[in-house]
Amino acid sequence: MRQHVLSFLVYERALVLYPPRFRSQYRDQMLQALRDAHDDRKTNSVRFWLSAYFDLVRSACTEHMMTLRTKVFKQPVLVHALSLGLILTLLGGVAAVTMQQMLRRGADQPQIDMVNDYASEIASGTNPDDAIPPGYVDPERNLQPFVIFYNEQGKPEASTGYLDQSVPTPPAGVFSYVRSHGSENLTWQPRPHVRIAAVVRYLNRAHPGFVLAGRSLREVEKDESVLVWMTFLGWLLLVLLLASGARALQRVERLKQVTT
Repeated sequence: MRQHVLSFLVYERALVLYPPRFRSQYRDQMLQALRDAHDDRKTNSVRFWLSAYFDLVRSACTEHMMTLRTKVFKQPVLVHALSLGLILTLLGGVAAVTMQQMLRRGADQPQIDMVNDYASEIASGTNPDDAIPPGYVDPERNLQPFVIFYNEQGKPEASTGYLDQSVPTPPAGVFSYVRSHGSENLTWQPRPHVRIAAVVRYLNRAHPGFVLAGRSLREVEKDESVLVWMTFLGWLLLVLLLASGARALQRVERLKQVTT
């Protein structure tokens, strides 16, 4: 009995979840319906109260949504402003993502051409040490592209790219994927704060192995950061303009109603 009284009190207090107007109008009916349902229940008490609480939360959310919808549709200016804001947000998001993808795909040049050229030369029988010219590019400090040849086991044999005087090596999973797919464009992070736009191609002819060409993404990521901020600021400006315009139109409508 004490548990029943406590559960009922909790339910009564939980009615505060409903909108005030709905609660004041239907509170007594809801409590009476709960008492009747409890007296006629065919399940155990725990299951009954769990079901009652769940139904209360679900119906309270529904009533809040209906109340909000009613308030919104009573203000057509607000509806149009929200619709226009949503459309502009979607268009701006699509445009920003498209431009970001264009920047990232553009970062794979000239690596694609380099990989194809060196792969063709090595596949024709040229030794990787002879095909790849001597050079030293540190992608942590330099923006120039570099090229590395790895043998079938993923060990570097010729390179113009170095990190701390050693040739970096991608994870073994990259070689496994490229071996089965032929080639791949990827973002490679050999260490924190060093991100590389890399293109890898697999060779299975005279000198089996992998040709990797890459270059630092530092400047590209700066451009992406600028793009994000410009998109956000542009979106924020549009939202403020829409909100200001909607508020001004609402004032005009209220003045018209007062004068009439």
